[in-house]
Amino acid sequence: MSPSRAIWIALATIAGALAAIAVARWVWAVTVAGPVLYGEGAVAHAALLSRDGLEYTAGAALVDTALRPIFTAANYPPLYFRLAGLGDPFTVGRIASIVATLFVAGAIAWRARAAGVLVAFAIGAAWLATVPVVVWGAALKPDLVALALTVGGVLALAASPRRPVLAGILLAVAIWTKPTAALPAAALAVWCLRQDGATLARYVAGGIAGIVASSVALMGPSWPVVGGSAFVLHVIGWNALPWSAEQATLLALVAVATLGVLIAAPLLLRALRGPVAAYLAGAVAIVALGGREGATINYLLDLSAAAALAVAAHAPRPSATSLFPVALAGQLTIGLLSLDPLGLLPGRPGTGAWADPSRIEVVRSLPDGPALVEDAGLLLAAGREPVVDDLFLWSRLYAARGAFDEGPRLVDAVRDRRFTSVVSEVDLERIDRAPAYERARWHPDLVRAVLDGYVLDRRAGALWVYRPK
Repeated sequence: MSPSRAIWIALATIAGALAAIAVARWVWAVTVAGPVLYGEGAVAHAALLSRDGLEYTAGAALVDTALRPIFTAANYPPLYFRLAGLGDPFTVGRIASIVATLFVAGAIAWRARAAGVLVAFAIGAAWLATVPVVVWGAALKPDLVALALTVGGVLALAASPRRPVLAGILLAVAIWTKPTAALPAAALAVWCLRQDGATLARYVAGGIAGIVASSVALMGPSWPVVGGSAFVLHVIGWNALPWSAEQATLLALVAVATLGVLIAAPLLLRALRGPVAAYLAGAVAIVALGGREGATINYLLDLSAAAALAVAAHAPRPSATSLFPVALAGQLTIGLLSLDPLGLLPGRPGTGAWADPSRIEVVRSLPDGPALVEDAGLLLAAGREPVVDDLFLWSRLYAARGAFDEGPRLVDAVRDRRFTSVVSEVDLERIDRAPAYERARWHPDLVRAVLDGYVLDRRAGALWVYRPK
């Protein structure tokens, strides 16, 4: 056995083991039937409301309650809501994300098929084992479905003969899944223009057809007139959160730490050409957009996929000398040890240390009546409806004051003690010492209202439960 082949076998073994552990963890998440990442509750709530086309309707409720929903985020286009709403969102939506993730891994391996089965498997498994994919591969979020559609569009453009109409349709549907897909779509449009006018025309025609067909199928032919303003408010207005260069820089540093080898390899291999190069440019733009409040490691998913596709298209055969598998195996191992995306290391929570499902039982034990729970998914998992399904987004919009009419309604409801319980993931008495993400979820006015009208009843694991005074 040649030394280079042994190196690729080592990469395939390390990446394959990490990918297998990640997939097992995703399967476990499906069995939880509840949230494991913050923000999944808002998606689950909108998915359930979407069964009746009410995801963007203010005050829409699943059932009649003493206090109707004050804030339903629904800050994504409807496609993923409708998909997840086909059953229990925590099951169906999560399975959809897992299937999409495995599709992307398969697409990367397929691109590397000329290098042989060993190299193709190693690169596909290595992508699955990267930190962003491990953390988000089973998330009840639209990111992975949008990623799969985008990758499908890139492969369609790269096919021989090229299929720009199909690519345009897939990218349009990806935008109807998550709006950030518009950045790769625009970059691919520029690539089409550089080919010839006919290619661009077919790509744009496919995009228009995809947008029109998706909008009619998901929202009805009259939605721009009947529900267009509500859609724009939720999907565009409520996503226009402040952007900072500091946060974008931090996200870029995380990209280097977790994906640096995959990003550098196409440059060293001189593999940046064709639609994949355009996709990589659009993915870099998404990382820059990650300076927006609330953005996290999921903004690196497109970058990881684009870089892996570029490497896969020019992957060396096992007999070729290459430092790439050594460097990639090292980065995967370092990522495992430093960020702990699988939550395997004892003594500290890692990036992927998903929340304890026993929290659901804590929420089930709350008194009847409306409850304000930081992780709204716990309420849905317990068979109850949240009054506010995304406390982070509510707090950021309330901080902007004029941008959010419903903001004071929640503060007034807390002041009037209309909630039988308030449940947080932090001690509100000491929130000034809490991590920045916790402070971002609890606006100071809301914290003051809770502490004025409620008293700590008990601490249950990672939850603080407050009752009216």
